[in-house]
Amino acid sequence: MIKYLRYFAIPIIVAFVLTVISLSVHSGAENAIDYERHNDVWDHTDCVYDLACKMTDEEAEELRAYIVELEEECLADIVVITLDDPEYGYLSKVREYADSFSEEYGTGYDYPGGSSIVFVDNWSRGGDGKIHSWISTTGAVRERLSDSECDDILNILDEIEGDYADPYDQYREIVGKLAGKAMPLKPPYSMLIVFIVAVVVAGIYIIINITSKLGDVTTNSHTYVKGGKGNLKVSTDTFRNKTVTKRKIETSSGGGGGGSHGGGGHSR
Repeated sequence: MIKYLRYFAIPIIVAFVLTVISLSVHSGAENAIDYERHNDVWDHTDCVYDLACKMTDEEAEELRAYIVELEEECLADIVVITLDDPEYGYLSKVREYADSFSEEYGTGYDYPGGSSIVFVDNWSRGGDGKIHSWISTTGAVRERLSDSECDDILNILDEIEGDYADPYDQYREIVGKLAGKAMPLKPPYSMLIVFIVAVVVAGIYIIINITSKLGDVTTNSHTYVKGGKGNLKVSTDTFRNKTVTKRKIETSSGGGGGGSHGGGGHSR
């Protein structure tokens, strides 16, 4: 079994090297981050606008305090706005509202128009009969929080039970998930997990090689020898011609839309 230890050594060495490199890169990137807020145009503590009066005053204040804590972690301003306005009764209108809010008020953790998340939930069914919501992202947070992730997070709104239900719990869960996805650096995986995975893979590899029949000898120097003389009754040479046809597969490259805003929407 000693000869099989080399199967353990190689993945463990590779895992160790990759972990050291990962930790070094993570440490260097973390040191390069500017954690200071540089936007004095927008008051980031005034981040909850319950214009539809869907939450109690205590809930709105608790959500506001929670958001302020999250902003320091994800380095992005977060704003929650509720509306009950038929003028924004379509998803496209709610999107315009969210995008224009960040532009007009200069939200952004690093600078006006910088990293921010504006979540708008319009409870009016005056348009197409649905309640529409939009998350608008700007600045560096667009690279950390994808549009599809915004769409997925907004599915939490489906848990709200009716037009007159209190959405505080869902709003709190939404901003928590947004902040988690928008973090500038994700914690690196632990070295212990890397080693466990490496050992498990090595163990599986060893078991497969021990039980396989590959390499078994099916012929030897006496297979075709009879009485000390060669006994090859049939001797044929078969030439097989293989033709390979190559065809270039055309690919099309698509691109996303431009602009300074990203985000995702949801209708319920």
